[in-house]
Amino acid sequence: MSKILCIDFGTKRIGLSIPIRSIAFGLETVDYNHLIATIDKYIKNKYIDTLVIGHPLNLNLKSDKSLFPIEKEIIKFINFLKKKYPKLIIKRIDERFSSKIANYFLINSFFNKKKIKKRKKILDQISAILLLQDFISNSSFTI
Repeated sequence: MSKILCIDFGTKRIGLSIPIRSIAFGLETVDYNHLIATIDKYIKNKYIDTLVIGHPLNLNLKSDKSLFPIEKEIIKFINFLKKKYPKLIIKRIDERFSSKIANYFLINSFFNKKKIKKRKKILDQISAILLLQDFISNSSFTI
């Protein structure tokens, strides 16, 4: 049984989600500078053995595989984790539209639109939830 942590990677904030049975739930939003310490905590406490990380693909008429600039940061992050935790399973999932869908949800929800800072933190978690739910729905992983 896999213990999965999903990451919606950003340069300021990172949304995290976990599965409970076969449903994704928001875990927390962490500051970019605290991401490694947070992952260390979950790995050392044996809460996770698999990371699912969003793969930001660009919608481009020439190629649907062109990458956003943040992908370089994600690759560096993944390479660091592979060296530090060689047994950690790392999976990628297409994250196109996840932030737009999460934003649509927030705009049409009961959240107070004036609380922008809190809204951004919730937005990152919702994006991570959407990514993880997509991963769960389309993979053969046992949760």
